[in-house]
Amino acid sequence: MTQRPHRLASALLKPALFVFFAAFAAACSAGSAPNYTLGQQYNLVAQPQAPADPKKIEIEEFFCYCCPHCFHADPSIEEWRKHLPADVSFKRVPNSLGRDDGKILEQAFYIGQALGVGDKVHRPLFEAIHVHQQYITSLDQVKQIFADAAGVKPADFDGTAGSFVVDTGVRQADNESITYQIQSVPSIVVGGKYVVVGAPDDLLKIVDFLVDKVRKERKA
Repeated sequence: MTQRPHRLASALLKPALFVFFAAFAAACSAGSAPNYTLGQQYNLVAQPQAPADPKKIEIEEFFCYCCPHCFHADPSIEEWRKHLPADVSFKRVPNSLGRDDGKILEQAFYIGQALGVGDKVHRPLFEAIHVHQQYITSLDQVKQIFADAAGVKPADFDGTAGSFVVDTGVRQADNESITYQIQSVPSIVVGGKYVVVGAPDDLLKIVDFLVDKVRKERKA
């Protein structure tokens, strides 16, 4: 007599447990998905820009070599950008933060681009400031970094430093920062529309989320 109620309770309990665990698993799955919100983890830029290439989602990283947050975020960004989807492009945009040394470092970035050694001198420029504690106040200091890191000859550096292409790059970078109203770095603009400011732990997850968001918006 005592076993029948027990067997009945077990029979009723099994489907109840199944429903509970199914709901629990669904809740865990939903909780693991990114849940980023406009106005919290990201914002709209001041003046959204049409894509230069409608087939690409452009990611722009506004940074400054003298910014410690940019320095610490750089290795992760560098590794992450090696695995971007085919419909995503990435470019760095130096920002001076209104500082004289920042202006020199903006020039340094575009001198590196013009000489074809941008990737070779990128990390050494960061390390000169944040590892070796150099305060860069002149292009002569930058010239030495280029020589040590990429074997750039002084004459080649000097011939490029004051070139039209370097001046144009700096002007365009400044204009982009004004258009997007970039006031701090790092700031990452996605698709000319959304911006992530600062260096949160999930910075690149937010950027990936925004890439997918822009992709869906363009298909809609």
